Formats: sequence, structure tokens, C-alpha cells
Amino acid sequence: MEYINNLINRICDRSDQLHDTQTISWQALREAEQLANHAYIPTLYQYIDQETDKEKRRAAIFIIAQLSRNTNDPEVIRFLIDRLKFEQDADMITGIQQDLERGLPIPSYINVQPLLNNTLSANSNIRRSALLALKGTKNPAVEEWVLQVLQRTVNESDIYYITILLSKIATRKSLTALKRLLDHSRQDVRSIAFATIADIEREKEVMFYARCLMRGQLKFEAMEAIYKYADENAVQAVINRITELLSRKRTQGTALNFGSFKNGFTDLMLGMEFLWKFRAAKSEVKKTFSWIAEKKAEYLLPEEREWMQRNLAIS
Repeated sequence: MEYINNLINRICDRSDQLHDTQTISWQALREAEQLANHAYIPTLYQYIDQETDKEKRRAAIFIIAQLSRNTNDPEVIRFLIDRLKFEQDADMITGIQQDLERGLPIPSYINVQPLLNNTLSANSNIRRSALLALKGTKNPAVEEWVLQVLQRTVNESDIYYITILLSKIATRKSLTALKRLLDHSRQDVRSIAFATIADIEREKEVMFYARCLMRGQLKFEAMEAIYKYADENAVQAVINRITELLSRKRTQGTALNFGSFKNGFTDLMLGMEFLWKFRAAKSEVKKTFSWIAEKKAEYLLPEEREWMQRNLAIS
């Protein structure tokens, strides 16, 4: 216990004293993140239940959350969720929920009702951190609950966080709600909803992805869905989109502004990756790559030019 007390005191140290350009508190937090001694967990249970100082209790909760993750102990998750029923401070509740979000997946047998209740809190930080904490559970009750919350709320930020949660837990039950979100005013909500629908429907909705590729505001998401799930029947739609993209010069800023750059790929790169699979069997694919190389090379962004050089060199 002496070590744990010392670590908690260092985490709570608010002096400006530096060690190798880092504060005492910062270094103690990084130390806590590495702990993997399961024997500390019972001691911390008792400490958290008895400690009246909020800051020290928060430090202890942070430590036990790291121990849970590093020792693969899901019972700590049950303890932290139960703790939400006793804590009154909004920052403390938000902090615990953030620890849960970063921790182990929540086993389906653990009662998550305190987290569900907090999705209805009047405090926006509590609501949204509760929604994010629920990403790690496969409990079917969570999907049912959050779909009901979605029906009732008009808060755009809450809808965004609900959409993030659905992207992790949604089943076919959520398809109707997700399709309604395709008309939401926020681009990020529409984007996440489309990607979630694609991950549920997969190959079943290839024609829908192809239609979206040629019209609407979700062309990057449609290209990504085609890249992941479509077969050769989507080749012509992708060629048409690539032709459209290269009808004018673009800049890196333009690609970023229009949501056409994600995880190191532009939508053009995704399209080329998709077509590359059919280059030997489809003459129109060969013609498209020749057209890009011979007539549109200067229209390519640096990443796209590098893709062409790398792939054409090994073809």
C-alpha cells in the first residue's frame, strides 16, 4: 500500500517541478499506465470505497483502470460501473466513463444500466462519455436502448455520439434508423451512418453503393464500400467516378475539404485499388489506367502519383 499511496500522491502533485521537462504528475500517470501487478487491485477497491478526497479517489480509479487493462481483469469494469451510482461530481463520472472507453471490452454479463442511465444525464459531458464507454459492449440491450434515445433527441452533438456508438454495436435492427441518418444535416453523421450500413449489409447493397457513387454527398463513403464489398459489377461505376474526378485539377486542400481523404487514401486511390483487381480480365480497366498514366498524370495528387508509380512498376 505504501507504493500505491506514493503513486497517488505523485499523480495529485500540482507543483511545477519538472523532471526531464515533464511534471511529477505527468510522469506518475505514465508510470500508472504500465502497472500490471494484480495484487494491487483489492487494495485499490478498499482505498476507493473509503477515500473522501475526490482528487485522490480519481487518481486511484485511474490506476485501477490501467491495472484492469494490463492484467485483463474484467471484474474491475463491474466495480467502475457500479461506482457510477455513488459518485456525484460530473468530472469524476466523466473521468470514470472515459477510463471505461479506453479499457477492456465490457462483458455482456455485466450490468451496464448505470451507463445507460447516464446517456440521459442533463450534463452533456456525462451523456457523451457514457455513449462512448458503451462502444465496448456487445450487450443487445444497449442497441435497443440507444435506438430509443435516438428517437427522442434532437441534439445534434448527441446524435453524432450515438452514431459513433452504433458504428460499433449496430446490427440489422439499426438499419432503419441509420438510413434516416443519411439525410442528417451533419456530414460526419451521414458519413458514419453510411459506413455502418455498408458494414452490416456488405455485398447485399452493392447497387446502392454504386448509385451513391455517382450522385449525392457520400461519394467517398460509397467508393470505400465498393472497395471493401463489391465485385466486377461495380467496375463501370468506379471508372465513371474516376473519370469525373480527373475531369479537373484538384489540390490536397480540396480533397480534405470535401472529405475525400481518409486513412492515407483519397477516393481516387480507393477506386484504383478496386479496379486493379480486375486489370487482367477487364479491357476497360486497362484502358482507364493507360488514360490516367498518359493523359491525366498531372491531375493526380502526390499520393495518387506515388500509387501509380508503385503499382505500374510491378505490373
